[in-house]
Order: sequence, then C-alpha cells, then structure tokens
Amino acid sequence: MQKLICATIAVSILTTGCSTLAANTQTLKVACSEPDASIQINGGKPYQGTARLEARRNKPVSIACYKSGYFPSQKVISSSLSGTGVADLVGSFILVLPVLGLFTPGAWNLDETDVTLFMVKD
Repeated sequence: MQKLICATIAVSILTTGCSTLAANTQTLKVACSEPDASIQINGGKPYQGTARLEARRNKPVSIACYKSGYFPSQKVISSSLSGTGVADLVGSFILVLPVLGLFTPGAWNLDETDVTLFMVKD
C-alpha cells in the first residue's frame, strides 16, 4: 500500500508540467537612445542610462524613458507562451496534470528581453 502511495505521489509531481520547474523571471536589459536619460520600469525607481533587472515572465512590463528637451518614449513588453508551456499544453491532452504548469510564470516568455527606446528632440 505504501509503495502505491509513493508511486502516485511521484507520478503526480513528475507530471504537473515542466513549466513549474522553469524560472519565474527573465533578465530584461533596457537602454535609451540618449545615454543620460532616465528609465522607469513599471512605475518603479528610476534608472540612469541603462537598466538590467529580473522581470516576471507572465506579466507585461511597461518601460518609459525621460529626458529634458526630448519627448518621452514608452513601450510595453507582453508575454507569449514558451516552448515549455506548449509542451505542457500538449501533455495535458495525454495526462490531465501538465495543464497546471500553464498557470505558472515558467510557461511564458517576455516577447523582448533586450530593449532600446529611441527618443526624439522637442
């Protein structure tokens, strides 16, 4: 009986979806065309020139560059289903549990991870 319980637990853990094992964040590198511009990501603290941070894979990222004498430049980075997420989706047709991986950040990828925003003079 104990072997059956252990085997059931092991199978449940192994089939919950590969996305549960993937990292929740991705490294995002942001730069503005003007090296001394101020960068703001998701309304957080401002960075000068360039920024590098870990962003959640399953959430949109809002980026803005500001500098006196220039129009503000803004961009929103969305997420798309990753290869791991696709594997979980396909696996859920064979076993039910891999669909749980689709609810984790590891099932998604940011559409861009190396972003440069161009600024135009006033």
